[in-house]
This record gives sequence, C-alpha cells and structure tokens, in this order.
Amino acid sequence: MHNLYTVFVSTIFLVAVHSCLPPPPKYPFRNPDDVTKEAIELSDSLEAYIKRWYAGKEPALLPQRLLPKGYDPTRYSEIKLVRYEDIKPEKIWGVRLAHDIDFNKQHGSFPDPHCTYLLAPVIYAPFKSKLIIEGEFPYCRFFSIQVTPPFDAREYRYDKYAGKGEVAIVDADMKPQPGSINPFLPGANRKAVNRSYKVVYEMAVGDPSKIDPSHKPPFYRGDGSIRYGSALQYQGPWGAQKGTGGHGRGSWDFGDIWIRYYAMDKNQFPTGGVGLPKAYFQLPSGEKFFITATFDGLIKQSETTGTNRTTRSADPASYNKPPYGWDKAFGVFLSISSGLSRALYRERKGDKDYIRKLDLGVTGRGENQPAPASYEPNATCSNYTNYLGRGATIKKGKVLILTGKLPTFPDTRNGAAAMTTAQCRYWSITSYDVDWPFAEIKGMENTSVMDDELVLDKDRHFIIVYSRKEDRPVNATKENGVTWVDWGQTTSQSLSLRWISVGPEWNMPVAPNEINLPWSKTAWSGTQYDMNLIGTNNHNGFLGDYLPVAHYLTKEEFQKLGNQFGWKDIPVWK
Repeated sequence: MHNLYTVFVSTIFLVAVHSCLPPPPKYPFRNPDDVTKEAIELSDSLEAYIKRWYAGKEPALLPQRLLPKGYDPTRYSEIKLVRYEDIKPEKIWGVRLAHDIDFNKQHGSFPDPHCTYLLAPVIYAPFKSKLIIEGEFPYCRFFSIQVTPPFDAREYRYDKYAGKGEVAIVDADMKPQPGSINPFLPGANRKAVNRSYKVVYEMAVGDPSKIDPSHKPPFYRGDGSIRYGSALQYQGPWGAQKGTGGHGRGSWDFGDIWIRYYAMDKNQFPTGGVGLPKAYFQLPSGEKFFITATFDGLIKQSETTGTNRTTRSADPASYNKPPYGWDKAFGVFLSISSGLSRALYRERKGDKDYIRKLDLGVTGRGENQPAPASYEPNATCSNYTNYLGRGATIKKGKVLILTGKLPTFPDTRNGAAAMTTAQCRYWSITSYDVDWPFAEIKGMENTSVMDDELVLDKDRHFIIVYSRKEDRPVNATKENGVTWVDWGQTTSQSLSLRWISVGPEWNMPVAPNEINLPWSKTAWSGTQYDMNLIGTNNHNGFLGDYLPVAHYLTKEEFQKLGNQFGWKDIPVWK
C-alpha cells in the first residue's frame, strides 16, 4: 500500500527532464540547524494549543497556522483534536486487506496481496509526547509497526514516499500486556487467546541511529519497551520549491504509522483475526489525545482497482534479458529514477552519477551519507524486508521460467500451534504492470506467489513457469514439480522479490541484507556496482541457488522437456 500516486507523477516528470539533465537540488537544501529550530517552534506552538483546547479554551479544529505547510489538502482535511475517550480506530487507519489476485479487480500502489496493510496517514503531535499503540497480536506469520523517524533535517521525506525510512518494531520484540503472551516468540503458543500488546514511541529530535539503539542494520531489533519517532517531517527542496519537479506546497508534512500483517492463518484471513489497534498521544503533562483527519481522497485512490491490460506482444528488451539479473532496492525514488535511466539511456556512464546526485538532492540519502541516510530502510518499505527487483517480458507463445532454491520458513498458515525458527520469516515474488504512462492504476499487481505456494523438490529447489493461460505448457503441472502462474495479457511486468528476515532467529548467512549486499555494490547506481553479486542471471553470485534465475523458452520448447525433468534441465537463457 505504498503511497505512490506522486511517485508516478514525479516519474513522468523525470522522463521529461532527464533528457536535458537539469541540475539536481543542492545538498543540503538549507542549514539543518535552522530547519530544526523551525520544527521545534512549530512543535511548541502545537503543544500550547493542545493544552488550551484540553482546558476548553480552543476549538478542536486546528487552525491553518498550526498545520505543517506542505501537506496535501486534497487528500487530508478536517484536521482536528480528539480526546482519548472519543478516539475511534476506524477514523485513524486506512486499511488495504490481503486478497487473491483477480484480473478483473487488480489493486495499485505495489502491494503484496498476501499482506494486510494498516496506514495512519496523518499523525501529528509535539516533540517529547508519546505515541501509544494498543492492540492484539494478529494470527499471521509476520507483524510489524513502523513510525516516521525522529526529526533529523539532514535527511528528507518527500510527499510521504521518497526518502528516510521509518523506525520499526517487529512482532517478536513487542511487549505483551500483563496476562498476555507474545505468540511470535520461538516455541510460543500461536493460538493463545490472551494476546494483547502495547507499543510506545517517543516523539524526538535527533539522529535516529543514535537516539534509538534498535535502528541499526542488519536486523533492526532491540528491547521492546520504547522506540523513537516523529510526527513532523521535513520534505526538503522538492517540497519547498515549485518548478523543480516537486509539488512546491511547502517543506513540512505529517508523520505516518505503517502496520503490516503478512501471511495470515487461512482461517483468520484477511484481518488476522483481530480488530483495529487503538493509537493515541500523551503529552509529558498527561493529556491524552489524537489528531484525526478525513482522508477519503486517499482511500478512494487506494481502493480504486483496474483490470488486466492487454498490451502489445513483444520479446524482452536488452535490459530485461541476459546477462542482467536482479537489483537491490535502497529507495523508492532511487529505484524508479534508476529504472528509467536504464530503460531510456541504455546505461550511459554519466547517468549513474546524475542519479546519485538527484537522489541525494531530493531525499538526502546516499551510499556515502552518515547513518541512517545510508541505511537500506526507506520511506514506506518494511525495515525487515529485502527487496530485489528485475524486469520481465513475455511474448505470446512463450514462457518465462524462474529456477532457484527456497529458504526455510515457519509453515504457519494452516494454524500451526507454535512459532518455529527458520532461515527466513517470509518470501514472495509479486509482479506489477510497468507500462505506467498508459495504465490507469499505477503500480497495479498482476501476479503473486509466496513461499508455501511453491512446489519444491527434495532439496527445496523450485521451478516457476509464467505464461498466458492459452500458452501454458501441458507439462507445467504440480505433478512435474512446476508452479504455474497465469501471467495475464500484460506483456511487460516488473518482478519484486520480498525476503523477510527477523534475525537472528529467522535468518541465514546468505540473507540479502545490506551488510551482505551493500548499497555501493548492489544498487545499479552504486559507485562500486558489482553485477556478479546478484546482477547477473546465474546461480554463481552471493546468493547461489537462492537467487532466482530466469529462463525464456517457447511453449513448445518447454513441452519437449517431457514429464521427467528437474530445475537443472531447464535450458540456460543465452
């Protein structure tokens, strides 16, 4: 449920401007100390107003002067204070439920359909106040809460999608309420009825990697007593300046809360078997409140669906076939601008330097930036998920095959009694419509297959065959060790591999985290980019057999394999 409407508006802009290579925004855009001073002044004014409102001296509807200049008023309106006893969770959360792929009802914004997303798109509170989230542990494989990070003006968060990542707490680190248990701990009773939790974030100013001991790679784990965040965010130059590629509404924005429920138990699908959590703020002086907003525009955008598009049949472009393999994502904005550069300019050498400078200017992030601006976690993405991506194109009459090896995972969806440790917590590959200039719904899902849906051999190797329904080979069957996936009629799609690790209990030595696969070497724009790690279409890189390798055959060529074949028998794509 990434907030990606503006991603694609900005992407269209990039297509136009990249050809004339405008100068990226300067970094830093403003003196961070001056920005921080302004943020503290706004926070102090907000706190004073809340106290007066609590005493009955101010209206609940916040005056415009106290709102962060830069938020999107077309998506958020009627921003008002609510007392603790009057808070209604349904007024806080936007919900995207997990769902099955339906070619007549495809969701946008790059979701993993095996996940239910809860998003509080408007959180706003003074520094030093505490955010408290209370709920029940869901019946699922993976659960996390992420809050926009402590205020640090060295790094930006543009329009809620580009830039600094959130500070996260994962299920196994959360503190259960008295009388409850945490069902995500190794060996714990997953079916326990008493399963309440309480998570606390303090709104803070400063370097998140120094304030919060948990905010460090590769695991982002720590004591569950408290985390740190901020409900006020700085958007940088693209927020402040019109005519630069950004919206120009202003430098400031609200914060967010992201909650994810991955791989829910089948009998608890799609809500995870629990109600919406309650969230509220508490000032140091004791006042409890939340600031709510009407966000019907965002919900309408999120829940508008499209149908599978029929596009022109073609073979893969040069950048979507050998020798190219996968890229590792270190930012939504960086991935999109890099992808455009590769597609439009065929990897001109100078483009990489331009992309690095553009990303630094727009987001304040980069491989050589001080922590946490050089960390893998970035806006709207899970801190525990390593995202690998590649393009894929299938011509009519042909099939795309992925072969690889699946790490072990806790097999929970059929209602396992206890949580077990494994090599990862969750794994999936989802594909999206990439013809964004022509698609009504941006980032529209097309296919998705997760770990427990794969057919495996005795050594955990898999063969995934993608094709149009009419092009399915007769031997692409479960009995032959094949997981067949209907590609639909959209010729070109992007594949996104989500590999969730919760180390050390759900981790392995070759997990694709940022320590093993650093930004400088595995992002295409990296200064030391090494294709041999994951960027080449073979099993010889860092991940070995765990890296899915692509093969491309005609339907007839695949059928010639007969009914007695293994993953090593699939012809190499040369």
